[in-house]
Amino acid sequence: MIMRKQYVECRYGQLHIHIATPADAKLKMRTPVVCFHPTPASGQYFLAFMKLMATDRIVMSVDTPGYGESDPPPGPVGMLAYAEAVAEGLSSFGYGQTASIDVLAYHTGNFISSELALRQNSPVRRLVMTAIPHYADPARKKAAAAQIRRWTFTEDPKPILDLWDGTVRRRADGVGLRQSIDQFLERLRPGDREWWAYEAVFAYDSAGALPRILQPTVILNPHGALYEQTLAAARIMPRATLVDLADLSHGVFQTGQAIIAKHARAFLDDVPR
Repeated sequence: MIMRKQYVECRYGQLHIHIATPADAKLKMRTPVVCFHPTPASGQYFLAFMKLMATDRIVMSVDTPGYGESDPPPGPVGMLAYAEAVAEGLSSFGYGQTASIDVLAYHTGNFISSELALRQNSPVRRLVMTAIPHYADPARKKAAAAQIRRWTFTEDPKPILDLWDGTVRRRADGVGLRQSIDQFLERLRPGDREWWAYEAVFAYDSAGALPRILQPTVILNPHGALYEQTLAAARIMPRATLVDLADLSHGVFQTGQAIIAKHARAFLDDVPR
């Protein structure tokens, strides 16, 4: 397996993509998988998962505009704008024109994936959606949205210390110190723009969008903070199959990447789970 990075053009400047490719070119037979990360992480979030999946297909992980090493939009934008920027970047590889992709997403990435799937002449063949932030109850959605921290840079280190506490000191069981520090550094990159994609999540009409997704979809539901929201999403998606992941809760792509890869591979390759 060969891991590399590439920049491609999009409406906001450059989009940064991690790319894992089988070492043997003859093994690039399956539909490529594109991964979309949670906020405020980056495509680095999926590196361990990518290594497991890239034995017989190309696997890519996109830094959402404004996160990781991708250039930011000029101000907060909605999910449609994020998805359009990503589609512009992926078109550099021919996806959406002559080739299709499979998608794997987590948290925020699910809604970027939704908009990609709903595009006219969408490149998306199948979706693997994990922990979907779909709030069927407007009151719960409003309460969750109120927790967004819209901080700005000052000399006060508290926002950074809070991020360190949540990412490193209170990391999930099984996540190593070095691994959590790498996550902290990636989550620090967007700085006081970190809330932009969170705001897009809570402004997104998932109740209107999810029922219109007609591509075959598997929904992986860890027993974490979005367990109930993911159940609610599964109920309104006409071609979705729900898989309960009772053994996973937090840090699922750091401690449970093999389980995620097993279910993703089975669904994407049409073999019995």
